[in-house]
Amino acid sequence: MTESTHSSLLALNCGSSSIKFALFTPDFERSFSGLVEAIGHGQTPRLKTSTGETMEFGGPDQGHAEVLPRLINDIILPRAGEISGVGHRIVHGGERFNAPVRVTPEIRAGIAELTPLAPGHQPHNLAGIDAAAKALPGVPQIACFDTAFHSGIAPVRREMPLPRNYARDGLIRYGFHGLSYEHVAAKLPGLGVPEGRVIACHLGNGCSICGIVDGVSRWTSMGFTPLDGLMMGQRPGRLDPGAVLWLVEQHGGDTAAVSKLFYHQSGLSGVSGLSGDMRTLMASDQPDAAFAIEMFVDRLVQEIGAAATSIGGIDALIFSGGIGENAAPIRTMVLEKLEWLGFRLDRTANDAKSERLTAADSVKQAFIVEADEERMIARAVAGLLD
Repeated sequence: MTESTHSSLLALNCGSSSIKFALFTPDFERSFSGLVEAIGHGQTPRLKTSTGETMEFGGPDQGHAEVLPRLINDIILPRAGEISGVGHRIVHGGERFNAPVRVTPEIRAGIAELTPLAPGHQPHNLAGIDAAAKALPGVPQIACFDTAFHSGIAPVRREMPLPRNYARDGLIRYGFHGLSYEHVAAKLPGLGVPEGRVIACHLGNGCSICGIVDGVSRWTSMGFTPLDGLMMGQRPGRLDPGAVLWLVEQHGGDTAAVSKLFYHQSGLSGVSGLSGDMRTLMASDQPDAAFAIEMFVDRLVQEIGAAATSIGGIDALIFSGGIGENAAPIRTMVLEKLEWLGFRLDRTANDAKSERLTAADSVKQAFIVEADEERMIARAVAGLLD
């Protein structure tokens, strides 16, 4: 590979089982990017890059902390030239972090304190900060928070129906996937969507919905942690609190075991008994795989209805994330169930993964917006370096 001599902004997006990365030029053109997926849980990580490289990248016993140093030093740095700043997606910002911030030891400690609220993500986000600090000493690092986009949601929606002292202690609905929704909001004018009521569905291994009104988050399906709302790859989404208490009792009060159930053994994976990967389930002929897909779509449609009610209607629907962008059958099932709301699916456009999924004469329009959290991270880095 050829070493670069230009200046780059590096965006690191460490997910629950993946690492997305992207190098951007100063004018936010993507110069190199890639994905390491299947990290942890006994899987063998695999690397795919924008230049066509595909390879196994580490062993089944390696987690984010082991994968990141090799990724930065062997794959990213030779392509980067001088790196002027590094940005990180941080899943949970709590009430303290409502905007991007430059990482200091004190800021890192504040991020670490929020780990109990996002145990499946926050340690990986911190591993990215630590690996970049070691590989790039002295280079500014910027933390970008997934919760920040939702910080303006009305208190009546952020608080829970509990004694209000709990809300004062931080037990509120924070919402997540904010960087993805910020990108969706920025793309709406280019889609010809007038300012109004838009419901965006971020569907990947983690899934959520955001009700956006005039570019601002007004409702979201995720809550205090990334467990709430939609059924996901390995997480259950919305549950009866009584069911949670019953499960704790069934596990002899072992909350760690129940946490493992909720974060790693539920959702598509738990219901199907096969996989949390929608591609695997759609290719399977097992009845439980089909049942898991049916449940996923049913929960998704319910939450879209809740979002529409909360923001006073719907003018457009957006699909984003790995499932949202690539699983045409899922989009078909969802839009057919929403036909009564005015969505008329264009099957040819949907199968071709066109930007607009609905017919030109459809009363309401649905679109695909490719997730690009990394670009939002790069812009935040540049903004704090100026």
